[in-house]
Amino acid sequence: MQIKRLEEHELNKVAEIALENFKGHEKHETALKWTVCNFNSHPRMQYFIAKEGDEIMGYILWMEKGGFRKNSVWELEQIAVKQIHQGKGVGKNLIKESLEEIKKHLEERGAKLKLIEVTTATDNDAQHIYRKHLGAEIEAVVKDFFRGDEVIMIKRFD
Repeated sequence: MQIKRLEEHELNKVAEIALENFKGHEKHETALKWTVCNFNSHPRMQYFIAKEGDEIMGYILWMEKGGFRKNSVWELEQIAVKQIHQGKGVGKNLIKESLEEIKKHLEERGAKLKLIEVTTATDNDAQHIYRKHLGAEIEAVVKDFFRGDEVIMIKRFD
């Protein structure tokens, strides 16, 4: 499995994975529009994909928050893995390898990672992945956010 930056010709495939995984995307056209918008916001927003051969197995989207600061705050905005590849370590590899790329990006501009924020549903099993592979812990619960209550998880760096 290779983790690499998303390229423009791969946007359609990422939109398909988003459509498969997120109920907020009702049709391919809106998922693609959202994906293109985020892709065009580079370097503030950065996509990485997991590929095996020509197949995109999943993606992760990171977003820098609050400006290009010396002590940088990033949100794990979205992560999705094709259902047929879930439970096989794709998400873990996306998190770990793309985070190293984000840190390199920050180092190149003389900044460092201060913290990572992740927001997810209170009943989302992915919380254990964020805890295990990011070291993120729940800091708050937001009532009636998207489809229900959401937790805000934070990982702080020294």
